[in-house]
Amino acid sequence: MSTFRGDYEDASGIAGFLETHNLAAADSMEIKNDPRFFQDNIINYRLAAFSGVSVVSALMVGNAMGELWAMDKEMQIFTQQGKLFHFNGVLQLIAFVMLLVIFFANMLSTYVGVAQPYHTIRLMTAGPTGFETAASYYLNRNIVAWRHMAIKYMLLSLPMYISQMGIRLIVKFDRTTEQAPSLPSETPFESRVEGIIFCVCMIILSITLYSVHEKHFAVFRDRYDAMSRGVTGNDFTTYMNQMMTGRRGAHLDV
Repeated sequence: MSTFRGDYEDASGIAGFLETHNLAAADSMEIKNDPRFFQDNIINYRLAAFSGVSVVSALMVGNAMGELWAMDKEMQIFTQQGKLFHFNGVLQLIAFVMLLVIFFANMLSTYVGVAQPYHTIRLMTAGPTGFETAASYYLNRNIVAWRHMAIKYMLLSLPMYISQMGIRLIVKFDRTTEQAPSLPSETPFESRVEGIIFCVCMIILSITLYSVHEKHFAVFRDRYDAMSRGVTGNDFTTYMNQMMTGRRGAHLDV
């Protein structure tokens, strides 16, 4: 048996360091050439449709990120006298906030569109009860809620993206047809405050996305552990039938 191990059986180098310090796993699910894995099923069709959403959301993430960095940051709310609202500044600020919402909605959709198919396929091909386990993951209420949210707000972000372009066009046509004002020698206090506020918003959004990641992996691990413990028979069948005949609401079924 040792002659088949070869010289690179154990993780070494960077891979060994990652495994030793619990930064990455060097073990994977067992691979069995079960003929049932090659049969088509409804989950594959749903995952194929869902994967198209992640492609669109990934493109939207790139566009939104580029616009967030490139757009004019002159977003003063008040005029120099401090008595009247600065029309262009307020519009620019609104468009920036809309871009931030669009960016997060599509970042969430991108994550869900990658993580859920990955987890589902891994569970589906993990053992003789892979389809049932993958279905229990796919129909988990936490997973369903994030999937519905990802699709809903990704689709809503498309008209929102066009709307923020219209708002920015008002500012662009106004500012590019007159002489540009000279910038101050130092950054205004209002701009510093806006930068700090948006930095905090991005940190909060990143924490939210990380919590989504933790929830997905917790459900995946729970379903895999349940399959590993051999949860089969009448109890598991009854559980699956209850999940598949649950309440139907007005939301899109995905």
